[in-house]
Amino acid sequence: MNELLAEPMVRLFSICAGILALKMLLIGTACGLLRVARGVYITPEDYTFMGKEPRPPDETIERLRRAHLNAIEHVVPFFGVGLAYALSGGSYRVAWWLFVTFTAARVLHTLTYVASLQPWRTIFFEIANVALAVMVILLLVSLL
Repeated sequence: MNELLAEPMVRLFSICAGILALKMLLIGTACGLLRVARGVYITPEDYTFMGKEPRPPDETIERLRRAHLNAIEHVVPFFGVGLAYALSGGSYRVAWWLFVTFTAARVLHTLTYVASLQPWRTIFFEIANVALAVMVILLLVSLL
């Protein structure tokens, strides 16, 4: 494992993946803590367990939840594709631009999603999508 992490692209990927995983953990935790603080739960059994009556959804909590789900849908593919690309032996410089661009764009996407900032949310979403698509194409080309 130490030998693998000594590889510059694998190390870079691991740093980016760690940042993205931490971001996902933080946004998921923030959503859960806000649910408890505001007494707005996700399932009827949670209300029963807490001895409370169901309440309508809270827009802030729902926005956090949607941002978290969006991250799951887009960051999880990066974990697989990025690792495969890091192991493919391609250019470190290209990997650096793709990994860092994807990571920065996804972090900024989450921040702009939570803050309701359009068109920035869409811009950062698309920047990350382009970086991931280029990664997929380059990976496929290297395998063919």
